Amino acid sequence: MKHYLDLIKISARQHRKQNRMTRLCIVLAVFLVTVIFGMADMEMRSQMIQAVKSYGNWHAAFVLDEEHGTLLKARPEVKSSVRYGVLNYRLEDGYQILGVETAVCGFDPEMMEMFPDVEILEGTLPGNAGEAVLNESAKTRFGVQVGDTVEMTIPQGDTLQYRITGIVKEMALMAEHDAFGMFLNMEGFSALRSEETGAAREEVYYVQFRPYCNIQKAIGDISARFGLKPEEERQNVQVLALMFQSRDSYMMQFYFVAAVLAVLVMIAGILMIAASMNSNIARRTEFFGMMRCLGATGRQVTRFVRREALSWCGTAIPAGVIAGILVVWVLCGMLRFLSPGYFEGLPVFGISFPSMAAGILVGLLTVLLAARAPAKRAAKVSPLTAVSGNAGTVQAAKHAANTRFFKVDTALGIHHASGSRKNFLLVTGSFAFSIILFLSFSTAIDFMHHAITPLRPSAPDIYIGKEDYSNQIPSGLDEELVNYPGVKRAFGRSYAELTMPADGRTLDVISYEEQQFQWAEKSMMEGSLEDAMNGKGVLAVFREEYTLQLGSSILVSAGGKERELPVVGVLGDVPFSYGKSGDTEVSAGMVICSEEFFQKLTGESGYAVIDIQLEQNADDAQVQEIRRACEQACGDGFVYSDKRIGNQEVKGASYSMSVFLYGFLGVIALISFFNIINCISMGVSARLREYGAMRAIGMSVRQVIRMVAGEALTYTAFGVLLGCAAGLPLNRMLFMALVTSRWGEAWSLPVWEMLVIVMIMIGSVCAAVAGPAAQIRKMTVVDTIGV
Repeated sequence: MKHYLDLIKISARQHRKQNRMTRLCIVLAVFLVTVIFGMADMEMRSQMIQAVKSYGNWHAAFVLDEEHGTLLKARPEVKSSVRYGVLNYRLEDGYQILGVETAVCGFDPEMMEMFPDVEILEGTLPGNAGEAVLNESAKTRFGVQVGDTVEMTIPQGDTLQYRITGIVKEMALMAEHDAFGMFLNMEGFSALRSEETGAAREEVYYVQFRPYCNIQKAIGDISARFGLKPEEERQNVQVLALMFQSRDSYMMQFYFVAAVLAVLVMIAGILMIAASMNSNIARRTEFFGMMRCLGATGRQVTRFVRREALSWCGTAIPAGVIAGILVVWVLCGMLRFLSPGYFEGLPVFGISFPSMAAGILVGLLTVLLAARAPAKRAAKVSPLTAVSGNAGTVQAAKHAANTRFFKVDTALGIHHASGSRKNFLLVTGSFAFSIILFLSFSTAIDFMHHAITPLRPSAPDIYIGKEDYSNQIPSGLDEELVNYPGVKRAFGRSYAELTMPADGRTLDVISYEEQQFQWAEKSMMEGSLEDAMNGKGVLAVFREEYTLQLGSSILVSAGGKERELPVVGVLGDVPFSYGKSGDTEVSAGMVICSEEFFQKLTGESGYAVIDIQLEQNADDAQVQEIRRACEQACGDGFVYSDKRIGNQEVKGASYSMSVFLYGFLGVIALISFFNIINCISMGVSARLREYGAMRAIGMSVRQVIRMVAGEALTYTAFGVLLGCAAGLPLNRMLFMALVTSRWGEAWSLPVWEMLVIVMIMIGSVCAAVAGPAAQIRKMTVVDTIGV
């Protein structure tokens, strides 16, 4: 050995087990920070993929004339600028191809880069005013091919001809409204729009700014420069928010919440490492005293402690970072597996450099900062006290353990826990931060439940209906459709608006078959679902301002006669709007009944709606076969809506947020579990000699275990109290910022969240005591004293 710092390697070999616990604590802290920041980074990537797919990759749009559009392109902060326009956006203006309402879009070729979801499947973009591109459903339904000529009827009654040069992939909005989309170049679009209006108007310029540009400042400058009104400027809020370039008041609150959670994660990691370091150094006070006896100065002892701490980082930090990356990979793989089409752009084995940097930074800085106080403490150790064998882990007792309320063994455990004020605060603080983190991140789950409406089990892939909601769809059609290839389930509903003689308002009556009643069971607030299924009455749908009471009867006029409808139950909600227009002012309420009851009430046996759910592997050819069968059976006024793409988007958003947010809570719970076990194990290891001395004077193994349990429960009890005291106000603040400010829902005590994390901590304490208890049972008194 040539240098006193070489003792670090020798000490590491001699105290391998104790150092392993400290390393584990550093690994856990680094893992916590890496995995939380990594999941946040990957969640932002997945949300960006969704936002670009749904809204495009543009940043802002401006309504400008051609001259101002040229000036806009020349601005240094503008990366690209393209023109775009649309006619018949609401599909009600009379632009039709083959009798189908058609949205007409005009854009520059560069627009494809800003809207990557607009994908050319066949052919090319239009090259002149007489050429066009159609969406995929035009080819599927009418066999339109590249090179064909189609005629479009415009509102003025004229017919225009276009040569088809390409087919684009189907988009959610057009599929849901069963509409066509025609895409023209700007020359053809300007000619069509001029024919409609008689004069050329300004065009919309979609802009993508350069990286690292202050987008909000650039938008303000452009609007001021060209004198634009607020309605002449648009922003892609979803994309800008994910780029941290939004000044929307709600998004600013969202950024604040994200910053608070990030700081909490960092503090939790710091406390975990600091508590472990403090316990480790305190346990080896005698060793540092021996170094002082051999001539080491206080400064050399301080340097030794810091260098040793950094040596732990050499293996602990890479292990924590690698473990965090692996967890993030697993979660990304889950998303790709759950929704492969929607998350095809999300890398399974992506590397999050911000999370790695955060993990490494927290590990290094925390270890260096946490080593300062123990290093000073070790440097101040008196050589005489250290070599006497009385360098304990607690401060000198100023008073005896309180045995008034507890037995002496439990009282000693409590006394040991509170003996060192600093150690007590560090350990209880790390326990408390587990609760604070859990309560803080649980508000993100509340946000998710409000921000994303999950896809109901009853959600259809294909919707079949009548324009006037008349019950003219044959009642046996749903049973026929079930036999078609690719169909998983088909179910129909009848609909009627009945007048209530008492006030002249209408009551919406909808029939359910057996499957829909089973889905409705989860929404039952009170009453009997079985009575409704058996035709003994109706289920009223809860409505805050006007709820039909259980046990009451509703007087309605049906078929020229007045009938009473007994209310046998109340449903919390249904996946329908009120009335044909969804106007709750016109409708007095909604009730659900069986098909048999509906037929007796109205005399009608047909359906107004049939919902179809498809098998996962159903293809477009099977869907078109289903469509033709429905169109033939339903006749005029047939309404068809393909909701598959929209459903996939909802599933993708739900999967993304659920996987990562529940992943956050799972990681926090897991870290809390191991942190408690590690802290208790280190405390027991530090006191083994004391336990041996107590065994030597007559204390039984059972009493020693109760003493350990008392110490562990003391840390946990104060950690729970401190965590709840700090976590609940923080939970309320974050809930109000995320949920109340947007949806108006009042904060309530998070009882279930508190129960979950407290139960996890109690389970952790039980597991933490079980390990040392087994160790103590196996050791003799002589072995224990000799540790």
